[in-house]
Amino acid sequence: MIKTALLTSLAACLCIAVSGAPRPETSTYVDGNVSSLKPHTGGTLVFTDNNSMTFRTGLAEVAVPYASILKAELGATQVRSHDLPGVLAVVNRLHKTETQLLTVEFKSGLGEDQTMTLELAKPAASSVLATIQEHAPKSIVASAKTPADKAAAGKEEWWGDSYWKTTRNQDSWNIKEAANTK
Repeated sequence: MIKTALLTSLAACLCIAVSGAPRPETSTYVDGNVSSLKPHTGGTLVFTDNNSMTFRTGLAEVAVPYASILKAELGATQVRSHDLPGVLAVVNRLHKTETQLLTVEFKSGLGEDQTMTLELAKPAASSVLATIQEHAPKSIVASAKTPADKAAAGKEEWWGDSYWKTTRNQDSWNIKEAANTK
């Protein structure tokens, strides 16, 4: 009997792991224009099925169908240290929590433009964005806008590009010169 129960629970865990279903993520609604949510409301982002995700709080539930997502992007990373008293202050310096903002723009069920900015653990934010990109229309969802992603793209923006002609911005000033000669 015990072996059967253990095998059943093990099989259930393997099915979840193999199916790749994202796990629910603890998050905080930081900002946006969703009327049923107040800023700085804690909740859980649940991936209910392949068609939608849901942000659940104690008082509200906001379903976001993947097909209605207009834009999703990662924002700033924030590092927080925990205020621990006395001797534990040494541990405070070592134990820091990194979070990242995820902004999702979507159409509500009534066709209104909605924006929801969620704060998640940094690894969870990347995972959630990947899940959204996997399920949402490919041409609509934006990629991550982090400095690491810009560097990976091969060309970082530089403030001097708008003032000086260099080899890194040659394509843009060639276009400007062609427009000026017409």
